[in-house]
Amino acid sequence: MYSTTVAGSPALPTTTQSSGTDTQDKLHDLADVIAFCKLHDFPADVVGRWVWVKFPDKPDVETRELLKSAGFRWVKIRGQWAHNCGYQSRRGKGNPRYKYGSIPVSAISQHDLDTIRGNGQ
Repeated sequence: MYSTTVAGSPALPTTTQSSGTDTQDKLHDLADVIAFCKLHDFPADVVGRWVWVKFPDKPDVETRELLKSAGFRWVKIRGQWAHNCGYQSRRGKGNPRYKYGSIPVSAISQHDLDTIRGNGQ
């Protein structure tokens, strides 16, 4: 993998060698996960404190590996990729969008990301 930083966005996940095994640096912060999705133009939504990505068709292997390296997990029952952004929760019975609503990451501005990070004015 590689590491790239775009102004105000997180570094992409990298693979490092540690005692002979590959370890991955995954994204953990909501603002970083949002910036990652915006950088890659993923069809993602913020639902509560989680980020969900739903593609119209199955993404290619490279895209799936990129999602995995960032900490996204495939949720078969919903047919979407999900990132908990460091907020663990129990499996719910209903759709979390009904409880929390959703915001497309494309509608989140850099100012909003700065506010989420705690350095917005």
